[in-house]
Amino acid sequence: MTIRLLIPVLSLLVLLAACATPETRIKDNPNVYANLSAEQQALVKKGEVGIGMPQAAVDLALGKPDRVTEHTDADGTREVWHYTQLEYWGPPITGQYWYPYPYIYDPAFVIYPGFYSPGLGQVERDRLRVVFDKDRKVVAIEREK
Repeated sequence: MTIRLLIPVLSLLVLLAACATPETRIKDNPNVYANLSAEQQALVKKGEVGIGMPQAAVDLALGKPDRVTEHTDADGTREVWHYTQLEYWGPPITGQYWYPYPYIYDPAFVIYPGFYSPGLGQVERDRLRVVFDKDRKVVAIEREK
């Protein structure tokens, strides 16, 4: 009986420990936080970013990015941090779409003649992009509307 309770409690503690907030990141990096201006410190505490913030401050405010890319144009190369979210599509109850025609170009083609079922899918979308210049300062912030 005790072991049955112990496993879920330990699992919950591991999950909670993995959740990082700006406060925990500030506690882990007090020197970085102390070197920021008062305005930047207020943004970091709220989990927000602003133009001119150093890369380390963005890391404190938002955590590690989900993806990092480079953008190159006439002005040079810039690093872009992407913070993403998963969006799901498909019927919420059955998980199946049924079309009255065959769709033979998809590996999920159903054997029954005349029906196709793509099922439930997901797509990763950027909810926030932070662009840094060569000095590792924020020059642009792009959000999904």
